[in-house]
Amino acid sequence: MKRTLLLLCFFGSFFYARSQSYFGFRDDNYAGIQGVLFNPSAIVDSKYRADVTIGSASATAQNDLYGVNFAEIFDGGYDLDTDAKKKFKSNNRGNFNVDILGPSFMMNINEQHSIGIFTRVRSITNLVDVNGQLVDEVNKDIDVSNSFLISGGNPNGVYNSWAEVGASYGTILLDHDVHFLKAGITVKYLMAGVNGYINGNNLSVAFNKNDADPALSSYNSTGTLKTAASYDYENGKDPEFDLASAGVGLDLGFTYEYRTNCHTCIGNRYKLKAAVAVTDIGKLNYKNLTENTYDLTGNVTQEDIDSADDVFKFFDTYYTKISSRKGVKANLPTALHTNFDWNIDNKFYLNLSSDFSLVDAKKINGTAIANSVTFTPRYETRQFSFYVPITYMEYSGTQIGTGFRAGPLFIGSGSLISNLFSNNSKAANVYVGLKLPIYQNYN
Repeated sequence: MKRTLLLLCFFGSFFYARSQSYFGFRDDNYAGIQGVLFNPSAIVDSKYRADVTIGSASATAQNDLYGVNFAEIFDGGYDLDTDAKKKFKSNNRGNFNVDILGPSFMMNINEQHSIGIFTRVRSITNLVDVNGQLVDEVNKDIDVSNSFLISGGNPNGVYNSWAEVGASYGTILLDHDVHFLKAGITVKYLMAGVNGYINGNNLSVAFNKNDADPALSSYNSTGTLKTAASYDYENGKDPEFDLASAGVGLDLGFTYEYRTNCHTCIGNRYKLKAAVAVTDIGKLNYKNLTENTYDLTGNVTQEDIDSADDVFKFFDTYYTKISSRKGVKANLPTALHTNFDWNIDNKFYLNLSSDFSLVDAKKINGTAIANSVTFTPRYETRQFSFYVPITYMEYSGTQIGTGFRAGPLFIGSGSLISNLFSNNSKAANVYVGLKLPIYQNYN
């Protein structure tokens, strides 16, 4: 375990562990405040007079190194190192996202204007350019390891978590015959959580196994490594929210609908809907974050690693710290979202949505989502919706999921069907939520 923890921090191998959430459900015209998270213009001309969310949560994990069989995992005894299918690259990638929405509400002021307030806690872990072969080698038991020489390249890993309180406003800009246009804005106060990152430059590792005494097996390394954390890890402190740090965020969105002239029709008036938004514009100012840069030129033994109690003290003991600084700003995962919805008839829809990161994932301390495109057939009524999202994820390939909304409850997954029938799943997603909907007087 100590060896894994060291090399986990050393080379970012923890990646096997968007702002993408609520696949399928977020495109529902009854998504309410969850839809506003991706496009604030969704708040106005809503199907609800008011929408009170008690709480919801979504989690997504994906990578391009390990493919697993979820049926075998649930049976127990599954070993990731020996049972998973592996695809080694010099630039393996992974992403882990958690999005929790606390008590929130939205309401109409009148037919032209709507407002909302939400509370939210989020975390994103993103790793890129990690050498999968090196990850595999360093996670092997010392008894089965062989000597190797591998270039670790330039791995980059970021973890960022924060809480936010958002206030949204939407208004109708145009409502004329068949053309309808609305806009929205969300302003968010950000409370910093935990921020940490690693960034390697020209890393390489040579492992020389000592068959006579494995404890004396040695690791020779070169390159430099930046490590940073917003908590006092150097003095053994545990991760905790940084209450002294904060920030401000902004979301902007627009929605256009091509409508029929029928003002008394049941269901949605539009035949085609196109929406675009940019979310998470802003930064968090981590005043207490400390970044250290180490020259990794040196040699350590397996015994040195096994006897280490703290990975950061290990760096200080065996490598040269060449620079240090305090106070770093962390960007939000700024992203562009697009949405196209075709109302085939009153109850059946075809939706195409996309999420594109506007942040370079290779940037030091660059919090970013993974790009994705989702096609979703949807059945939608006032009390019930059912959807089957088919998503291409940048890191893990194509995933197929399903979900439903039944009155106040919604449950779904962007990968359930894939996970049930594939023996090489590289992503998993699940979400659930409960709200108190107050519908408009019309359908």
